[in-house]
Order: sequence, then structure tokens, then C-alpha cells
Amino acid sequence: MFEINNLSKSYGDKPVLDNISLKAYPGDSIGVLGVNGSGKSTLLSCIAKIYAGLSKQDSSYARVAYVPQENPLFDELNAVDNMKMWTKLSRAQILEALSKPPLSDMGILDFANKPVRKMSGGMKKRVSIAIALLDKPDILLLDEPLAALDLPAKEDVLHIMKQFTDNRHIIIVASHDKEIFDFCNAVYLLKDGTLTDAKSVLERGLSYTDILRS
Repeated sequence: MFEINNLSKSYGDKPVLDNISLKAYPGDSIGVLGVNGSGKSTLLSCIAKIYAGLSKQDSSYARVAYVPQENPLFDELNAVDNMKMWTKLSRAQILEALSKPPLSDMGILDFANKPVRKMSGGMKKRVSIAIALLDKPDILLLDEPLAALDLPAKEDVLHIMKQFTDNRHIIIVASHDKEIFDFCNAVYLLKDGTLTDAKSVLERGLSYTDILRS
């Protein structure tokens, strides 16, 4: 199970997160909706740091992997060399992992030697997610995973997300995309530093755009 309680964060005198509590269970996909600057990325970053610290102290804590909106890749390196920068696994171990589910379903071996600068946006996103999955996390944090992707690439990412939750893992995703929220079993609006249930609002006939403008 994933749980945070009373999480607060400020930048100087400006509060961004105000006593946020959130709970998720194996197989859950949690969406976080909010306007630009509402603190969605800050929330994911704080969760990643909290759980990284906890898992270092006690291996029984859930392992968390964070995929930021901007792909943290080196343009001059190929897919495998980029992956090697973020893990203790050897190149041979990475190639073996890419040849077996779930990473084999991402098709990275098809362009494993292509430098990042020659990759499409969808290829870059798949490599970024593969980096996060290499060390077999229990919780995956995704920041705008569908941003600037074409339809086939979006479908690839949603497929990867479904595989992850089907294996009883947890996803927490910040996004503006309707496809993401249709996928999630719970959606929250982050506004003025607090989280409110957005799914219940949708059931009253409002759209995600209506919620953001409210």
C-alpha cells in the first residue's frame, strides 16, 4: 500500500502543498489534475524523495520510480547507454531485461543503438519509462507522460501503464490529458495546495475543463 499524510511544501513564503494526504492500494492508478503551476510536479517530486529515504532505511518500504515530464536523457548516447547511466546493472543485464517482459513489450531493442537525438518523442518516452522500470519499482510516478506525443505513442504509454497496474503495482500520474484520467480509477484536483476528489464532480456532469475553471 502507498500512503502519505499531511504533506506540506513551500517555496519561500509561498505554500504549494498544504497538508496533503493520499492513499493507494495495489493495482490503483491515481490521476492528479491541475493547472500549470498548481504543484503537480512538486507533489510527485516530494513523494519520490520521501519514499527514496524510507526505502533506504527499511527495505520493506515500497520502491518508487519517478519519470519527470522532460526526458532525462543524453542526446549523444543511445538507448542502452542512457539506461546504464541510471542503474547499477551492467550493459549485458540491461539487454537481458529488455528482452523479457515487461520491458520487451516496449520494443526498445528495435532502436537500442539509435542516439537520442535521432529518436522520436515516443521512443524517448519509452526509454525514460524503461529506466524507471529497470529496478522493478512498486510505485511509478509519471509527470505528463503523454505530453507532445502522437496517437500511436500515447497508446504505447497507456499500454505500459496498464501492464504495470495489472501486475498489482501503483501509478500516480500528473496530467492534463483526458486519456490519462479515463484510465485512472481515481482522479484528484490539486488546487490552492489541497487535493479534492474530481471523479465525484465528473459524475455530476462536469468535464475536466469545467473542473479546472471552477
